[in-house]
Amino acid sequence: MAETTNIAQVANKIANDIFKVFFWEMHSQQDTNFDCVSDDHKTESGAKKLTHPGDVIFYYIDPYLNKRIYLHTDLKSYKKSTLQQTKIRESLKSLAMTVECAAVSESWRKKFLPIDDEVYEVRGLLFIANHDGKAADKFSPLLGGISKANIPVAKGQTLHVLGPSEITSLYSIATDIKLAIADKKLSPLYRFFYPDLTLWKRHTADDQRIGATIEMLLSPYFILKYPAISEDQNIILRSGSVVYYSREGATVDEFVYLLDSLSRYQLVNSRENIRVVAYKRERSPELKNNFEKAKHRYCSMWHFEGDRAAEVHAITIDAISQISPNYTPDEIGWRL
Repeated sequence: MAETTNIAQVANKIANDIFKVFFWEMHSQQDTNFDCVSDDHKTESGAKKLTHPGDVIFYYIDPYLNKRIYLHTDLKSYKKSTLQQTKIRESLKSLAMTVECAAVSESWRKKFLPIDDEVYEVRGLLFIANHDGKAADKFSPLLGGISKANIPVAKGQTLHVLGPSEITSLYSIATDIKLAIADKKLSPLYRFFYPDLTLWKRHTADDQRIGATIEMLLSPYFILKYPAISEDQNIILRSGSVVYYSREGATVDEFVYLLDSLSRYQLVNSRENIRVVAYKRERSPELKNNFEKAKHRYCSMWHFEGDRAAEVHAITIDAISQISPNYTPDEIGWRL
């Protein structure tokens, strides 16, 4: 009972701190087992597994796949001295078996699926926090050293991993969004921008407020669109876009590419604001200068002058500090 309570507390804290900002929903069933339906799934001792665990399930609609994505999430927290490759590997193996069963298990559908005939996909999410703040640089090499051949991911299924660095980045972005809304630099009616892509077309309305996919959150950049804010019939903030940028900003070329993408998405105009927010911890000290150079180069490449050049030069860039969340097992005891 105590572990169930702790898992629920952590899940709610993570949802409130991070994922609510990205419009992820959390299933009300937490820390609930479901039946294993595969004879090939074994415990570490070699016995047949009877059940699979489920700490928490997050979900959202994927506008390109046009289906609901359920992220069957395993929550873990380590300090640097206890973060080991064997533990990460075993967690991924367990999660792979869990997702394989969840995709076909009647027990899983009865416990977690709210609509019997909806189109959905179950994926795994390994969420590994670092509660002493010292393992950010240690985790990626450990994860990268695990052979994919040793993880029994079934065909057509997907596992995602959020390690300490990714969690800190998402927490920092979520905090920045909340502060921007409080400071009236962002409308609370913001939405995530999904452009039509070459191979993938959006299946949802352009102005529909749907969740940020995990692929979007881990991409080189993603975009928020927002309407104007008015007070006493006066516009205090024009409508516009915020671009959260995950690269170092070490070259002019990367920003030329970004500006070209924003223009291609028809976001650059005189009626709306655009600001770029860089959030990578290891960003270049020349970030702002490189961005200014990129605007000049981009306008020169396309022979932009006058109003068109002014629209490009009006785009601003700034950086935010990374803020580490404090998911401490001593306060909210969860799986180590």
